[in-house]
Amino acid sequence: MTDPGQTSSDSTTPAENEDPVESTVSEVSDVFDPDSESVDAKPVRAEDSLRYFGADFDVDGLVRRLEKETFVIPTFEPLPETETDGYEGFQRGLVWKKRQMDRFIESILLGYPVPGVFLVELPSRRYLVLDGQQRMTTLHSFVHGKYRTAGGIRKFSLRYVGDEFQGLTYENLPAEARRLFDNTFIQATIVVPKEKGGKKAVYALFERINSGGTNLRPQQIRVALFAGETVNFVRELNQNEDWREIFGPHNRDLKDHELILRALCLIPTARGGQPFKPPMAKFLNNFLESHENQLPHDAGGIRDRFSTACKMLRQAAGRESLRLGGRQVNAAHTDAVLAGLMIALEDGVPLDITKVAAALSSLTASDAYRKAVSESTSHEKQVKRRINLSAQAFRGETLADES
Repeated sequence: MTDPGQTSSDSTTPAENEDPVESTVSEVSDVFDPDSESVDAKPVRAEDSLRYFGADFDVDGLVRRLEKETFVIPTFEPLPETETDGYEGFQRGLVWKKRQMDRFIESILLGYPVPGVFLVELPSRRYLVLDGQQRMTTLHSFVHGKYRTAGGIRKFSLRYVGDEFQGLTYENLPAEARRLFDNTFIQATIVVPKEKGGKKAVYALFERINSGGTNLRPQQIRVALFAGETVNFVRELNQNEDWREIFGPHNRDLKDHELILRALCLIPTARGGQPFKPPMAKFLNNFLESHENQLPHDAGGIRDRFSTACKMLRQAAGRESLRLGGRQVNAAHTDAVLAGLMIALEDGVPLDITKVAAALSSLTASDAYRKAVSESTSHEKQVKRRINLSAQAFRGETLADES
């Protein structure tokens, strides 16, 4: 195996070791959330919140702009806000396999048209790559002659291509082929969000234009658009050891982030604050838009109660605390259990592991609760019902098995 930081040849390493390391991330979700694709009945209109125009960039210009960071391909790592202008996190940690990279480069060398990209203009006049990250990353890697794998840095020579291009790198392309590559134009649609409702419109747009084969999921888009104090706070909570134990491995779709965010949003709703209005995605977006540049009220208390709740759930039932008899985390059950237990803790209810275990048992035995976490889980009445039932259970109250 190649040592990290060393370069090896594609022709001497087995194909299974040549894919970028991120492509090994599982695409299987371990979260059951039947209403995650619910439709917004009143979507934002583009004409009210966006303006956009087209521009053509040659490949040489695209790569140079990436190097100068005029074009930004963000990651899910917590970057300073000055580097992202309030946007962060579009890149999923899941990139094309080597075969896809090679075939894309070959298409350009054969003169085929290249799909366009979407860019979001930031206030700093930098441009966030909204759609087309894999294409632009592949172009950059090919021009620089290397890409990263689990075994280290590998030489980017073409392998999954026709005989004419076998083994070629950017450096040893014939002069005519290199000119064709450098001068190939890629059309860009540049989106400029208006101040009011702009980020919501970008979210709505991105839901509709995912074109990379593996669509970004709602929380991945959300983390990018509403980067700030609350997103970072949720990221911090997501590292809690007891939470990681009961939830399981980090989720590629960021459902672990989303479920924590859902609980934080629904606690004030249960207290009589901002009422829940479906769909859940819009509710979460509205919350983040209102809180993106400030920590939630009583962040220290929330952190402590979240930590205590996760520890108690782990000790009381382990991974089963977030599951209803299957291997998947039940999203509605999870936000209800977290919110209900944290409400009880905030109210000073005397709780121990035995009482938490009893509350979980009473919830899972309740027909009304099981219905509320399995059917129409984004319906306003169902959300209110499951949070209220959860809070009652952790307060030690007997659950009325309502229909």
